[in-house]
Amino acid sequence: MSEKKYPRPTEKQRQWIFRRDNFQCQFIILTEEEPRKCKSNKNLQIHHIVPVDWSYEVLKQTPEQVNRPENLITLCEYHHMNFIHPDYGIIARKGYLYDEESYKKIEQWHKALMQAGIPYWVTDWDCILKIIARIRTWKYLREHPEDPYPTWEKE
Repeated sequence: MSEKKYPRPTEKQRQWIFRRDNFQCQFIILTEEEPRKCKSNKNLQIHHIVPVDWSYEVLKQTPEQVNRPENLITLCEYHHMNFIHPDYGIIARKGYLYDEESYKKIEQWHKALMQAGIPYWVTDWDCILKIIARIRTWKYLREHPEDPYPTWEKE
């Protein structure tokens, strides 16, 4: 968002999160019968549950805190862009074709919201995604003690 480039998860950390999540989207689909996981394995992305800029600028966290496994989860592009960051999803699909500055405008809007202490993402999913990330991390580490989460370091 801002002009600063904040440290993101390393490639080793990204691959660990994908392994932890079985290379499947962890988004919960609410149906009339019962909730279920998406489980798509297409167009997967690593999502920061609490966004990177918010974590660094508002919460004043370190790279280790921002990129810890409990704050990272695998989502397919569809759920990530349509349910968590719909403004980017809409721009990616439509706005950029007409306005190449559209991403910069959204980033400026996000920065203004953040400076006012207002989350700029859809927070409705944060609680359940945090729970899923914590449980999956705990289970994965219990089942795969030979594969600890990689420490954060600049690549």
